[in-house]
Amino acid sequence: MRLIEFLNQGLPVSVLDNIHEWTAMSKADILRVTGINERNVARRKSAGRTLTPDESERVARFVRVLDAAVDYFGSKEEAWNWLQAPVRGLGNVAPVDLIATETGALEVTDLIGRLEHGVFA
Repeated sequence: MRLIEFLNQGLPVSVLDNIHEWTAMSKADILRVTGINERNVARRKSAGRTLTPDESERVARFVRVLDAAVDYFGSKEEAWNWLQAPVRGLGNVAPVDLIATETGALEVTDLIGRLEHGVFA
């Protein structure tokens, strides 16, 4: 329940820096994947404001998918490489292109779960 409260209040903008440091992904990639506008982030950061609840939800979704991929592939680098490449189990679409929506993120995490259990179809 606490996560829902945090998301509804808006995560601090610094969470994007934390993701950047944890993954070594570029900030531009993080913003692209989460669909967050760079100028809006800069304005919120300078005003000491948080991300919107919608932006916070997208960040949490991305972290959830990335975490599942890291668990499966064993490293952040391997997980990020997999997320960027077209995957047959997702109709030859890169997982990163699907996680902007909850339905797409569920498809990606479902596929990771199938891979973990050796079910490829």
